[in-house]
Amino acid sequence: MVPAHAPAEQTDSGEFQRQEDAFREWISNDGSTPYPAAAGRYHLYVSLACPWASRTIIFRKLKGLEDTIGMTIVDPFRDEKGWAFRDPERSRPGSALNKLDEFESTDPVSGFHYLSQAYTATDPNFKERVTVPVLWDKKTRKIVNNCEDDICPIFNSVFNEFAKNKDIDFFPKDIEAEHIKLSEFLYDNINNGVYRAGFATRQRTYETSCKKLFDALDEMEKRLSKSRYLFGNPNAIFGASSIIRISKVICLISISTRESPRRSASITSSVITT
Repeated sequence: MVPAHAPAEQTDSGEFQRQEDAFREWISNDGSTPYPAAAGRYHLYVSLACPWASRTIIFRKLKGLEDTIGMTIVDPFRDEKGWAFRDPERSRPGSALNKLDEFESTDPVSGFHYLSQAYTATDPNFKERVTVPVLWDKKTRKIVNNCEDDICPIFNSVFNEFAKNKDIDFFPKDIEAEHIKLSEFLYDNINNGVYRAGFATRQRTYETSCKKLFDALDEMEKRLSKSRYLFGNPNAIFGASSIIRISKVICLISISTRESPRRSASITSSVITT
């Protein structure tokens, strides 16, 4: 396995600073961008091991876009070549790791063996860390967007005419400002906060990151103790997958300095719907 982040994302003080998403083009249904909304034109590349990608998987399902936007799941095992379009049975514990390059591609769109090929096809000079999710344009053979904070609103708005659940708006306008403010808080303190804690390389940085994370969880616990939903609108979408992973994985591996969020009753009862 290779490190989950690049050396350039680590500061001298031991802090983790996530790289910026490289591709932030937008899809439109009014001709304002080079990428028009169309059924069957775009494909989603994801990993089930990534909470950022999981958010797009959940959103695609909730909106009812499975027939409009295809999806391919990469092998959860990563070596120095990164995310691979490989049957995960080939990388199960006990497999011969020296033969991992000997596989048939599971990518039905481009036949890529590695997701890095999609990145270099889009930008031959790309040298940064290859991440998921990726929204791929089959017509131009380029990545349109690799930011889940863009992909989910794109699915919600410009693909609404193709969605099975057209009447559900996961980004309601009446709470837009509050939604953005809370989303930024969740990202900074919880969604990305778990990585700042888990990837810290200095003790003081680690302790500071953990405190910030668990203080934020306490704030969400207090908020959810008064209401099942973060807002009155139950359809507003947030990054719940990170909270689930904190409890099931991350606390057990790297940040178990306090009780797991699974002990927080309000978060546990609300996480599926927030």
